[in-house]
Amino acid sequence: MKKALGLIILLGLAATPALAQKVDIDYAHEFDFEAVKTFTYVSTDESNAQNPMMADRIEFMIKKELKEGGLTEVAENPDIYVTYHITSEEQTSYTTTSFGYGGYGPGWGGWGGYYGGVGMGSSYTTARNYTEGTLIIDAYEASDKKMVWRATGTVTVKDSPEKQSRQVEKILTKIGKKWDKIIAGKGK
Repeated sequence: MKKALGLIILLGLAATPALAQKVDIDYAHEFDFEAVKTFTYVSTDESNAQNPMMADRIEFMIKKELKEGGLTEVAENPDIYVTYHITSEEQTSYTTTSFGYGGYGPGWGGWGGYYGGVGMGSSYTTARNYTEGTLIIDAYEASDKKMVWRATGTVTVKDSPEKQSRQVEKILTKIGKKWDKIIAGKGK
């Protein structure tokens, strides 16, 4: 019975939406990223976070990561322009749990013999609604405004602003680590 209960709990956890941050990076392979030394952040009101305080936090964290990565923020003539966008989508996750016993019980079997058994059980399905949010960070070459870099981080959005800020920090940290591996030629 303990084994069956453990399996049910394990299956229930496997059916819940992923809570970890998923990050991806796409970039122009021919672009010389080693030559990039400066950036300018560009705000886009129609695509930034709806909560102005969260928008300011995200902008601050992006600038901080870029500066820690060795870039200098400038007001004019940058090497790249950087901006971000947020998208969100309501999702539903379904989890079904079954309890009971069933199958074939003792019987004779064989040719024309008796196959015994009666099964009984029940199943319970629950729906869980959640918001999946994606932070998209874009970098454009300053000379012709051509996109040269895009990073995305997707999470199940937490309710509190403090937890959301921590989610953004974790996304930016993962993006930074992934980019470092790409630049070093040890990953993608």
